[in-house]
Amino acid sequence: MILFRPLIRYADFKGRSSRGEYWLFAIFQCLWYALLTGLLVAAADQGETPRATPGMLVALGLIGLSVVGLIVPNYSVLVRRLHDTGRGAVWLLLLAPGIASTFLTLVTLGTAIASVGAGASREVFVGTMLAGLGTAGLLGLVGMLGQLVMGVLILLPGTRGENRFGPDPRDPTTRYVNDGGGGTGDDDARLEALFAEARRANATAEPAFQPAFDPPAPRPEAWGTGHRATPAPVFGRRGT
Repeated sequence: MILFRPLIRYADFKGRSSRGEYWLFAIFQCLWYALLTGLLVAAADQGETPRATPGMLVALGLIGLSVVGLIVPNYSVLVRRLHDTGRGAVWLLLLAPGIASTFLTLVTLGTAIASVGAGASREVFVGTMLAGLGTAGLLGLVGMLGQLVMGVLILLPGTRGENRFGPDPRDPTTRYVNDGGGGTGDDDARLEALFAEARRANATAEPAFQPAFDPPAPRPEAWGTGHRATPAPVFGRRGT
């Protein structure tokens, strides 16, 4: 199915992917994380003293594994979506400021907590937080603009026909071709194309078995008037 094709092409950064493949995978992830969040809330202890339950730990573990495990297919399908519009992976640099902002925020919080543990003064703590979070905020704004541009690029239709990254994934004649060139189409169309090719091959193929000698059937005209049948023997009395 097209829904799970990004998982099948887990680390395939070659070829092209259609808009349907990209957005269906994104919707699937949203529903998956919503399900895990619902399980986490349902498994939470509703008592006065909050505590972790086995269900919460399982849900948190699944969320963590999903986040880590889906990093590669998310970027690979994004690269193939850019290829479909005729653009290379260098356009991923639009996401660099946002990633740097998140990383800097985590580093700033870790440094501030470490400074408090080391007994640093309040001025050092406040200065570290303002410098780190201020820089992270500026990078975050630039990152938002980059994400906006990336969102527009993802929404653009793919180039018709083959481009420098591979064949058109919407072309029914190349949907079932998967040679690293990005032949990805609907599975139903792929099966239909395969069956059509098999029918054409059977129509033009020679019989699988043909006898080496086929004796002709006897024809009635072979027994014409020029042929005299041998009379049957007559058994009578023996002469004296």
